[in-house]
Formats: sequence, C-alpha cells, structure tokens
Amino acid sequence: MTSMQHVERLRADRVPFLSYLDAGRHLVRLALPGVLVHVPLATLTLLALTATAGGSATVADQRLQLVGTSDAALTTWIVVAAVVALAGQLVVFPATVVIAAGHLLDRQVAPVEALRATVRRLPSLLVLLGVAVLASGAIWAARAGVLTATDGRWQAEVLLVVAVFAALPGLLAVPGVLLHGCGGLSSIGRAYRLTRLRFLRTASTLAVGVVLVPGAAAWALSHGPPLLPGPLTTLGWGLAGTVSALAVTPFQAAVVARQFLHCMAWRTEVDDSDLTHGLPDGAPPSPVRLGFLPMALLPGLLFSGVVLINPFGWPELAEKNVTESWVPQEFPVLAHERRPELRPFDLQALHTGRGAGLIVVMDGFMDDSSLLACADPSCVRTSFEWAEPRGSGTRWEPGTASTRLPDGRLLLTTWTSTRLELLTCEATGCVRSSGAVATTRSRPERVGVALAVRQGGGPVVAYAEADPAGGDRPTHDVLSFIFCADPSCAHPERRRIAQLETTLYSATHDTLAVALGPGDRPVAARIDAVDGQIHVISCLDAACHRPTVTRPVPPAPSSLDDLPWTFGLDLAVRPDGRPVIAYRDPRDQANKLLDCRTPDCAQADVRTLGAGDEYHAIPALALDRSGRPLVAYESREHQRLMLAVCTGSRCASIPVAKNRNGFGERLAMTINADGNPAIAWIDHNAEPTGLDWNLHVTTPLNLTSR
Repeated sequence: MTSMQHVERLRADRVPFLSYLDAGRHLVRLALPGVLVHVPLATLTLLALTATAGGSATVADQRLQLVGTSDAALTTWIVVAAVVALAGQLVVFPATVVIAAGHLLDRQVAPVEALRATVRRLPSLLVLLGVAVLASGAIWAARAGVLTATDGRWQAEVLLVVAVFAALPGLLAVPGVLLHGCGGLSSIGRAYRLTRLRFLRTASTLAVGVVLVPGAAAWALSHGPPLLPGPLTTLGWGLAGTVSALAVTPFQAAVVARQFLHCMAWRTEVDDSDLTHGLPDGAPPSPVRLGFLPMALLPGLLFSGVVLINPFGWPELAEKNVTESWVPQEFPVLAHERRPELRPFDLQALHTGRGAGLIVVMDGFMDDSSLLACADPSCVRTSFEWAEPRGSGTRWEPGTASTRLPDGRLLLTTWTSTRLELLTCEATGCVRSSGAVATTRSRPERVGVALAVRQGGGPVVAYAEADPAGGDRPTHDVLSFIFCADPSCAHPERRRIAQLETTLYSATHDTLAVALGPGDRPVAARIDAVDGQIHVISCLDAACHRPTVTRPVPPAPSSLDDLPWTFGLDLAVRPDGRPVIAYRDPRDQANKLLDCRTPDCAQADVRTLGAGDEYHAIPALALDRSGRPLVAYESREHQRLMLAVCTGSRCASIPVAKNRNGFGERLAMTINADGNPAIAWIDHNAEPTGLDWNLHVTTPLNLTSR
C-alpha cells in the first residue's frame, strides 16, 4: 500500500510559519553545516585580518575599523571576505536544505553526509550561482536604465522589487539539484514548472521567509549591541555577526525545503517515496555535544576578545556624527524666529567648556556666529544657539576669533561696522563687552585678529592691519597687541609691536595666531599666503616692551595668481616657552610642523608630517598635558584624518577617521577634560545639486600609552 502520510502533511498551508517552527525545533542540527564550514573560514579570515592590519586599524566606538588603509586595499579585503563567505555559503545552504528536508520526512541526515552530497553536485550548483549573478546584474542594469531614461526613482525601485519577486521561485532549483539530480539549467526550469499554478503564493512565501523576516532579524541584531553597556557592546558586535551567520541560514533553508516539498506534494500521483527521493542514506547522526556552542561562537568570541584586549595597540577612538539626525531649515522664517544654521565651511574652533563638555564655534561669514555646545566629551547631546546678540553686525563679516577663559566661558570677537568688540559667552549665548577694542579704516575682512587669555583672565588681542601711513598702497602691515585687564576690556591698552611686510588677511583663513608662554609672555605667528614666509613675534616680558621678530621659514618666489584655496597656521607654546606652529606650506602644500628650538624661534626645525593639497583643510594644533605637540591634518593619499604625535625630534602619524569627500576649510582641536584630544571636522560634498555634509567629533582615547 502506498504511504501518503508525509504527502498529506506537507500539503498544509502556512508554509513560513511551519518552516520557522521546524527550524526553531531543529536549529542546532540545521546549524551544524555552518559550524563545520563557516567557523574555520571566519576564524582564519579574522586571524589574517588582525595580523596584517598593522597601522591601518583603529577601534572606533569599540568596533574594529580599517581607517588607514587605502581604498583599493580596503576594497580588496571586502572582496576577499565576501568571496570566502560566498564560497562557504555555496556549500552550507544546500547542505542545510537537505537536512531540513530530511527532518520534514522523518529522516535524520548527518551533516557530513549532507555536505558530501552538496560537494558531489557542486558543478550544477556553480551553474545556479552563475545564473544568479547574471540575473542580478541584469536586474540592476534595468534599474539603472529606468533611472537614466525617466529620472524616476520610484519607478526604478518598483522595477527592482518586481524583478526580485519574480526571481525568488528560482530558489527551488537548489533542492531540485540536490534531491532529484537535475542539472543546473534544467533545475531552474523545473522549479518554475512546479510553481506555475501557485506562483504568487510561492513567491510571496519565499519573499517573507527567505528575505523579509531574516533581513529584519539581521537588522535587529546589528542595531542591538550599541544599547548594551561598556564592554558588552564589543561582545555583542562579535556575537551578533556570528549568530546571524549561523542562525539565519537554517530558517531560510527550512522555508525553501518545505516550499519545495509542498509543491511536490500537490502534484498528482505522488507518494511519500517520491518526496524522500534523493535523501542521503547513512547511519543516524551522533548526538550534539556540549562543546558545540563554544565552537560555534569561536569567531565572535575571538574577534571580541582581540578588540577588547587590543594586543596590537590599535588607536582607540570615540567618534560621533553630531549632525547625522539634524533636519535642515528648508523654508525661511521671520527674523525674530530664525534658528542657528550650519554650513560646510562654518567650523571655526573647538574649546572645552565648563565641566566635561565641548563648545564648537561656528561662523560661515554670511551670518552671525553661533555656538554648538556638547554636554559630554563625546558630543552625544548638543544644543545650538546664536552667539551674537540679535541685530549685531552685518552679513559678510570676517570670521570669529575665539579663546577659552579660565572659568570655562569663551571669549569671541565680533565686528560692528569698523569697530572690533568682544563677546563673553556661555554655552547658551553671549553678552557684549563695554565697547570697542579697536577701530579700523580698512575693510574688517582684511584685518588679522587672534585671541589669547592670560592666567588672570585678561585677554590679549593680536591685531594686524595695513600701515595707515602707507596711503592707498601700503607696503607694510602694523602688528599690535591689545592688552585688557579683564574679559570686558573696558580700558584696552594697544601697543604697536612690529612692522612687517604686507600680506593678505582673509576672513576665511587663519593667517594670524597668538598664544601665551610662561609668565604670560605673548607670542604671535603670521604666515604670508603669497610666498609662504612665517614671522614669529615674541616678547621677553608680559607687557611686550621688547619684542623680537624672527623668520624661521624664509619666503619663496610666488605671486597672487598662485594662491591656494586654503592656507593658514595654528600656534601653541610649550611649557618651556618654545613655540610650535602647524601649517600647510603654500609652496608644496605639505602639512608641516615648525618646531622652535628657542623661545624667539631664531632656531627651528621643520618636520614634514604628510603630503597635502591646495584644497585641504588647515591643520589644527594642540599640546597634551605632557607638552607634546599633537597635529590633526588631512592625508592626501587616502582622504583620511591623521593625528601626528610629536615627541622630541620624532613625529608619528596615526589615522583616526576617514571621510567620504572633503574636510572643509579647517580642522579644530582641543584637549578635553579627560586629557584626550578632541578633533572637530566636517565631512562634506559640495555639488551643484546641494550640500551633503556632517559635523563629526573624533576623540583618540589611548594616546598616553603610545
């Protein structure tokens, strides 16, 4: 008598639900092929990656990233990992389908036997893979054609969904190859013949069970680890990938196996022996031992352990995309309702505020300056306010100079017509000082201004403008220091310090900088954008009665026609009084550090940190708590953000971030409350269709151990 028990049972509808129920019940056995194949491949791949990553790897937010490697090398790694995973999946998925079919027909198939059956049918499976690759290419080409022809994105997406939906029944060719011995192409035709009377239901079942539900589960697994505290986040990242790779395939294979047998069961003149045809014979599989679980989780545990222990000393970073979730202002509003707004070239400076927070100074030269305040060092929670009181200044003003006061407030400059004034700022806004610090007969955007603060809180303003005695064609600039007793600067004392060759000051470039050395001695530095010459103006006393001017970087032949797109410098003074200057040399565009060997910089060494480009951002400089110069600059080779750590005569550069396009016109850096450098930078892409950009804050965490 012909047995129809399995036929009747497999004719039942609710295929996705019943398949997932079976997969959950037999998950351990269904995952065995993945453990036997994927675990060794993933372990070897991870070991090769960690051994060869070298100086390219960083641990950003407790995740391993290849930041320093070139795009070509990174692409090679991705392709290699994808090929290894695909090769493993080419064997694992069919073997899992065979085991799932065996469970549905009350036949226990050993994972080794299922893998052997898969290897024997590998040529036909390779044909299926080739057809899948060609079909995918044709689908994406058709989508691109629709986009090109109609410029309609929704039409292209509809075409993509319909094409994928129509191709899904082709998955039933896999059990056709394994169980019925069909060839690659003939199995595809047979799969569509099986489903021709139930095509929509079959395609919908496979779409839900193979694509949508596993995709949602994988998404949830990938977004869950950030919610875990501390080191559990890293462990979660490692285990999420391993669990996803091992658990998703059994559920997908269970759906494909049941759907294939479901279609077979509805054929006429079929009995149980027809359904069991092609299942491997052999002894029942051995019971699964307790050592299965640690073996299955080995890649995730190994990866998490390497990241947590960090035996290779990779840079550890905290990185926040501050503006990722911001909604831009799309419509103009009334002036009294106007909110602060960011643009890709607005970044001016970064300072440590009160407590552990950071304050980013923004000024786009088309509007009032603004303050973006971070409530914590990682800039997770922010507020954004106008800095200048309403109605102050006009559009197209020169850029804002800023510095930090000893109590954590900020001091900012602002122009009202031709009057230079100071603003004392909290994170939520600013108040104006008592009056003008200086006035000019030049255009304000052609005046150089820089700020520093003495230990008692009195600001020192470096102020450079064309010599009024030069008439319409001045040949010299006058550099002055303006001394104030307190932040309000009610009684400014201006002292003429030096007469220098005339140069170009610009609202969009940091050509003038000032800092204070031991004993509140002012030190200023100026770069000539035309010929690359750097002047260092230093003082022997706090009142600067005896200034000294040196030229550690001599001029080079140049002209106004050769000006780079961006130029500038950043200045700091070591605790022993020796200045250091970070700049991009206008002559060769390289990022350099001018390391003064004497307090007046009469003797200095120039260290080249990395090649640059005329469109690259101006480097940023800060001194850590031990007095080491830290320089953030843009790498020309790989479009990476680099951080140079200089000790003695040696500067070692490490990659700390990568961007999609460019870093804007300048970088900003400060030492946060924890003693770590915090770097603000803009990842932007200026296109005719609009501006696509984000503000990031990156904080290296383990520089003290380097």
